[in-house]
Amino acid sequence: MSDEQQIIDDYAERAGRHLTGPARERVKAELVDHLSDAAEAGELAEALSRLGTPEEAAAAFAEIGSTPPARVDVRFVAVLIDNLPLVGVTIALLVQGLGRMAEQGSAFSLAFPPFVYVKVGGVCVSTAPQGCGIAAYDSAGLLYALGVPLALAWSIVGLGLLEAWTGTTPGKRAMKLRVVTEAGLRIRPVAGIVRRLSLLLGPFAWLDWAPVVWGDRRRVLDHLVATKVVNAQVNDVSAG
Repeated sequence: MSDEQQIIDDYAERAGRHLTGPARERVKAELVDHLSDAAEAGELAEALSRLGTPEEAAAAFAEIGSTPPARVDVRFVAVLIDNLPLVGVTIALLVQGLGRMAEQGSAFSLAFPPFVYVKVGGVCVSTAPQGCGIAAYDSAGLLYALGVPLALAWSIVGLGLLEAWTGTTPGKRAMKLRVVTEAGLRIRPVAGIVRRLSLLLGPFAWLDWAPVVWGDRRRVLDHLVATKVVNAQVNDVSAG
């Protein structure tokens, strides 16, 4: 392999790392073809200079930076699928609370997502002001102590890393969605996790969707970490 071909292949590979899904292989192939033509014309250095960094080239060739965010109703369905463990734990807490109310006649309150709090000695640390005052969680035992943290770990860390590695999640894959940066590139693991941290706020997590009220298809945390959810068909059509 010639030195020029090695440069071309390395550049295309590095550009592909910024993309996910069908766009990755398509962009790599297009870059190799484009740079190979430039090399034959003796203009490889000039072509690389025009393209800029591999990340800039990936954004230019991906052609989805200007793609509008996906519809909110489709995103809601994807969110429901992705967070089924958290939904299941909440339903189990509801059933447990109803059973206790029937036996003891005591009222209880519940929220979705569940409030997160930890009691250390006589001190209660909560991510939301009402968390320490919900007696239903105190008597839920392992269902709350293990079920809620595990479900939240999946919803925040598990799904966040999946988005960073593959650009999608089980729910997004089912609804043909993909999460990308504003430039249309693969998101970083930190961004994937941060854009899900609102789940730690219990029902206040729904404030993250407040922009929907004025027609914005991106959540507050989407704006914070500069991400958006788009239709995956955009990549598929381009690849075809």
